[in-house]
Amino acid sequence: MKPTNIKQLQAQSRRMQAHRVDRHTLVVQSTSNPQANHIVTVEFDKEDIVQARCTCQWALNRGVACTHVMAALEYLASKKNRTLSFWPTREDAQRQKQRVFYLAGQGKDEDQDNGVWITSRTG
Repeated sequence: MKPTNIKQLQAQSRRMQAHRVDRHTLVVQSTSNPQANHIVTVEFDKEDIVQARCTCQWALNRGVACTHVMAALEYLASKKNRTLSFWPTREDAQRQKQRVFYLAGQGKDEDQDNGVWITSRTG
């Protein structure tokens, strides 16, 4: 299940703190509970598909692209002097004329309708 308010979530994620634990694991602050954090795991495959999992309720209920995942991916991109934008469709992402990635939903996402598209630009 992908979010309908993706740009609002993207803006919220940019105000969140993320810290890397290891190669695939990041800790991202919770905005709803300042004493809590969420664990995000990220894996990249060779076809520009990103698999990410989070411990928040949205992600646990099969939601893709929660703010914590967005914040984690933005943190990783910032280490390469890149900025990400998130898009609901491949067409929206391709119009940006930037490198495009796909954030897959849970399980095998063959039709690529349940995930979110990401563009990456220098910045």
